[in-house]
Amino acid sequence: MKTIGIIPNIMKDKDFSITKRVYDYVVEKGLTPLLQENVSSKLNINMAPYKYGEVIDNSDFIIILGGDGTLLGVARRAARKGTPILGINLGTVGFLTDVDIKDFKPTIDRVIAGDYKLEERLMLDAKIVNNHDKEETHIALNDACVLKGVFSKMLELSVYVNSEYLDTYRADGIIVSTPTGSTAYNLSAGGPILKPDTQMLAITPICPHSLHARSIVVSADDVITIKINHTKNEDCILSLDGQPGILLKDDEFIRIQRSPYTTVIAKIGNMGFYDILRDKIIM
Repeated sequence: MKTIGIIPNIMKDKDFSITKRVYDYVVEKGLTPLLQENVSSKLNINMAPYKYGEVIDNSDFIIILGGDGTLLGVARRAARKGTPILGINLGTVGFLTDVDIKDFKPTIDRVIAGDYKLEERLMLDAKIVNNHDKEETHIALNDACVLKGVFSKMLELSVYVNSEYLDTYRADGIIVSTPTGSTAYNLSAGGPILKPDTQMLAITPICPHSLHARSIVVSADDVITIKINHTKNEDCILSLDGQPGILLKDDEFIRIQRSPYTTVIAKIGNMGFYDILRDKIIM
């Protein structure tokens, strides 16, 4: 490990004071830190101008300063190279970014010494397919959601698992969640919590207009297809990891399956999943 990318959330570290402390410590340890051009210029650090994606692509290891949302954004790009990510929490809940900022020095020491665990997290490929068999593929770590537009009424969505018809839901949308994302939007919508190392996906309707509509858990190797039964003036969007949605056309449907990529998360400390669950949600 020679090069460490440092990516802060500029809304949570507005003056980059925390970023500067982490940068200085990485330098002190004899490693090469990479910063985005706007961060390095703000801190008057003389280095080659790197764009956001270039920091990720050129790093052997990435440190996130922010919350889970910051890590999710990095994960979608870092997964293509398998670069490990460490999250230092500046947010609130912090399921993925579970290192406290006060512990950043001993944490970096342990990273340099190789004293950490790597967890590979399942990701999703969400494909927008039209009737001409053209596909547009997007990647997600937490979830892929088919949602109604801001001014739309309830949607009618038909769901298939491995081409076998499951059900048609009248709802505000459908969430397909990985185990990592099961404690995010899926949980808020009444879906099940899945242990991160399980090979499962959760399909959860959002505000369904039915007493029988419940989440269903399927294998991570299953292929899920969501078809939108459009009616007049109903917009429908695909949202990945809570990002701004992609407007779907009338002749398009969504196919969701396991991605060939995984997110590699570096874990420090002895807190297990159930410890974090009790600390962050139950308590």
